Amino acid sequence: MLTIYEQIQQAVDLIEEDLSRDVTARIAARTAGMSLRSFHQYFPALTGYRFGEYLRKRRLTAAADALRAEEASILMIAVDYGYDSHEAFSRAFKSEFGVTPHEFRNNEMSAMRVRAIDLVGEVNMGVLTKSLPEMKVAVFDGFRPDPEWTALAKMEAWLEHHGEAIGPHRVFGHNIDTDGNLAFEAANVGYRVMVTVPEMALPFDDETTVATIEAGRFVVTGIEGSFEEDPSGSWITAGWQRLTEMVKRNELEAHPSRRWFEEMLEPVEPGNTRFDLYLELA
Repeated sequence: MLTIYEQIQQAVDLIEEDLSRDVTARIAARTAGMSLRSFHQYFPALTGYRFGEYLRKRRLTAAADALRAEEASILMIAVDYGYDSHEAFSRAFKSEFGVTPHEFRNNEMSAMRVRAIDLVGEVNMGVLTKSLPEMKVAVFDGFRPDPEWTALAKMEAWLEHHGEAIGPHRVFGHNIDTDGNLAFEAANVGYRVMVTVPEMALPFDDETTVATIEAGRFVVTGIEGSFEEDPSGSWITAGWQRLTEMVKRNELEAHPSRRWFEEMLEPVEPGNTRFDLYLELA
C-alpha cells in the first residue's frame, strides 16, 4: 500500500520526466491513483504548490536553465516549455523572475528557481520517514459508543461552513482518553479528528477549538481495509504491529512521547477505509 507521499511523488515524477510534455491534472491524478478531487486537495497540502502552479514554475525554471545553456532562440525555448508565443513566455517569465528572458540571457542575473520536489527521499530499507512541520488544526472529539464516527460527523458539519476558507487540508486522528489526552489502547474511549488549517484562516468562530500539532519526525506506512468485512478493525491493529516491527527491524528509536497519528485518505477500493500511520521517532 503506497503512502500519500508516494502517490503524489508519482505525479511529480510524471511532470519531471519531460517538462516539455503537456500534463493535465487529470492525467497526473490518474498516475497517482487518486480521484481528481483528492488530487487537488493533497497535491498542494504536501508540496506547497497547486498542481498548475508547480508545473508552471518547474517549466519556467527549466526554460531559465535553457536560456543560459543553449543557443536556441527564445521563441524555440518558449515553445519547448508550453508557450505559444514569445510574448506570452516573456510575460510569464518576467512575472516569475522579475526580468525578461532576453535580460536574463544577456546579463549575469540570478533567479529564484523552484527545484524538483522529492517527497519520498527519506526511505531507508523500505521504511519511509517524514518530518512533519508544526501544523494548526481544528479539533473534533467523539466518545463511546461511536467515537470515530461522532468526531467525523462533527468535522463534516464544520467543513460545510468553513471548508472554503481553509482550502486544501489534511485530516489526522488518534485515540483519546476521557480527559482528551492521547491514548494507546486499541479499545478506545474516544477519538480526536484534526483538520489542518492555514494561519490566514484564523480565527474561526468561538465554537471552533484550534490546537497545534508540534513538528516531529515520523515513520510512516499505509493501510487499507473494510469495516464491513472486518468490523473489529483488526487490519488496523495489524498495520500498527507491522509498523512497530519495521521500527525494531531497522533499529529506529521511537520517541518517548509515543506520539502517533492516523491520516485519513481516499481509499483505493470502493467501500474501504484507508490510513497512513505515523509513529514519532526520537
